[in-house]
Amino acid sequence: MSEAPGNITTADLDDLVERMREAGQDTTEGEELRAAFAQLDEMSRAQAAGFKRRLVVAALRYGGKALAWLVRHFSEQAAEYVLRHALQLADFLERAESWAVEKIAQFLQGCGVPGNLALEIARVIMAIVG
Repeated sequence: MSEAPGNITTADLDDLVERMREAGQDTTEGEELRAAFAQLDEMSRAQAAGFKRRLVVAALRYGGKALAWLVRHFSEQAAEYVLRHALQLADFLERAESWAVEKIAQFLQGCGVPGNLALEIARVIMAIVG
């Protein structure tokens, strides 16, 4: 049984779909995330991790309430870097075949994020995904 990732709500996912629409993007993925959220407790651990990966990428890419949910997991200083590099990080995570703390931290350091904060961000992302 999986838990909802850190109190994200259906309203947050509704906001995500609306932000995708406003950006002129296809809302299919957002709608799929919203539908999957209702089934999260019934998902296997691997399915829940996949859902959370997609949610993290979408939150980084489209912002709004979903990004606010994500950012509150970080220290204030780390959150500033997450916001500053949100689109780059979303692109990186979307392309990555596998996610690992070291890979994410290394990417962030390449973006100019100090090592300790890059490691914090990577660890929090991996903790959210499970």
